[in-house]
Amino acid sequence: MEKCLFKVLAKFRDVKYRRNIIISIIILMTVLIPINILKIHKNRIRVFNEVIPQIDSVNEYEINAVFYEEEKIMEGTEKITYINKSPNNLKSIYFHIYPNVFKYKETVPFDENEIVEAYKDGFEPGYININSVKSSKGSLSFLIMGKDNSILKVNLHDELEPQEKTKIYIDFMIKIPPAYGRFGFGKNTINFGNWYPIASVVDESGWNLEPYHSIGDPFFSDISNYRVIMTMSSNYVLASTGDLVKKETTGKNYRWTFEAQNVRDFAMIASKKYKIIEDEIQGISIRSYYFEDEAAEISLKVAKDSIDIFNKIFGRYPYKQFSVAASDFYIGGMEYPKLVFIDEEIYRSNREMLEYIIVHETGHQWWYGVVGNNEIKEAWLDEALTEYSTLLYYEKKYGEESKNKMYKNMILAGYNLYRNFDERKNEIILKDLDHFNSSREYQALVYYKGAMFLQHLREELGDEAFFDILKVYFDKYKYENATTEDFKKVCEMICDKNLNNIFEKWLMGVNE
Repeated sequence: MEKCLFKVLAKFRDVKYRRNIIISIIILMTVLIPINILKIHKNRIRVFNEVIPQIDSVNEYEINAVFYEEEKIMEGTEKITYINKSPNNLKSIYFHIYPNVFKYKETVPFDENEIVEAYKDGFEPGYININSVKSSKGSLSFLIMGKDNSILKVNLHDELEPQEKTKIYIDFMIKIPPAYGRFGFGKNTINFGNWYPIASVVDESGWNLEPYHSIGDPFFSDISNYRVIMTMSSNYVLASTGDLVKKETTGKNYRWTFEAQNVRDFAMIASKKYKIIEDEIQGISIRSYYFEDEAAEISLKVAKDSIDIFNKIFGRYPYKQFSVAASDFYIGGMEYPKLVFIDEEIYRSNREMLEYIIVHETGHQWWYGVVGNNEIKEAWLDEALTEYSTLLYYEKKYGEESKNKMYKNMILAGYNLYRNFDERKNEIILKDLDHFNSSREYQALVYYKGAMFLQHLREELGDEAFFDILKVYFDKYKYENATTEDFKKVCEMICDKNLNNIFEKWLMGVNE
């Protein structure tokens, strides 16, 4: 059985969570035993951040868009109420305009060997045109710049002082490409991921203007509030980050109005074929958007169980709803706030993998969604935590033996396979995306070795301290962007130890 497993693992793809065959074997090897409840000692938990950010303390987006089905074009306007949270006066504000990365085949964010899967019917361009940018004082000059023209620089009339607000109005047109990825359309769905101009993060190092890498999830954003009005054919059902507050009929179209507060991004998926099944857990509405009847109950139950388990381990999911949506998405799964994309083929072909991916993407609601981080510079911080959270789901739901077998046959086997292919010294987990040599290296280090680090930390500190760390880290940095140093400080505070050597050894490859 092990020889067979490693023959399969040797062929694994360099694509995020494209692991259908691998996980099938791993899950089949996993013996399910009754739940083994983890003992969480709540008396040590200190809540740092119980206050939800006030509406006037975060950026606000108001987007009004119309989708033209035949042309696969969206026309829209966006009003951004932007707050200068930096300590310096700002002369300009920068936005990511990710759709421009899809304009040329040479710039799309897919590895060369993935192009055929991403563009099943051949390449066609996608892009965003910025028609105008204005303020209350009139037109603003702007510049399309950066790698693949994916940055919009807006020059202000007057310098924006710290904590001062300004309103910017952007008129745009978007062409949706025929791509089975975060942004694009296929035979069943239209995926609106990373589609609108979104303000770049400015911090102590300045503006974060990193490009759209083909490796990992190259995004970094602040918590914001959204009101999105989407007009499209009434034939479509629309899943969204936002809570639906109004749905109106206008001729042959529906006008959907969504609102979402304190979220890091805003995504949507539209389909004419969607069916919906819904349930509730702890007052949270759980929805599954699906095509095949036999997969509906499975996807809904996994999402529901994931929310329930993670609520108990990390802290309560702070939103009213969570949606899992089948999608034309060849990569496997992708997280957005309150909404995750799942490859629709997995619903029909691999239910064991369907469970694993839904659990992983649900875990991202805590690690990336509520507690944010720079996914370009410190990808391990959300991905490793989420990968280990997936193991905790199996531990809580099926028992410790199930989790241990999953850890051995997925994490350790995947990492050792990478080492057999590419033995490197001083393996560095904590580095920028563009410093990884391949998606294979990224997955082996960020996911697998990152999860190994967390397992080691758990063994070193003990269960009581480890689970206290997860709760305190979530409480302290909810609605903020955290760093590796922040996570380390929480660990040291809980266990009252200096952990520099452990962190440097595992994350920076020091003295390995």
